[in-house]
Amino acid sequence: MKQLEPWETYEEDLLSYAEMCYSVAFALTHNTEDARALAQEVLIWAWHLRGSMNSRKDIKKNLLIKLRKKFLKSHCQIPWDQQQSQACKDQLQGALPVYVMTPSE
Repeated sequence: MKQLEPWETYEEDLLSYAEMCYSVAFALTHNTEDARALAQEVLIWAWHLRGSMNSRKDIKKNLLIKLRKKFLKSHCQIPWDQQQSQACKDQLQGALPVYVMTPSE
């Protein structure tokens, strides 16, 4: 049996997370085309890291962090339409704690 090269195992690991990346990207964007583009961009980013020393360490966590950062950077800087603005508000609402102030009596 042939032993796999390190880049081949990295490729397998990365491909095993492709569906997860798309699912998370779709949950963020609510749009199939945007989700596909976001997931592809993050997977390509991760592929270029394959030769680095820490490329295999916490790959799932790094993919999820990069997905969120890229989404927020590209979709939430300037909300130019109502749908995108609402998606950003929903995203931020889930990420930040909500405090309700009530008047003291």
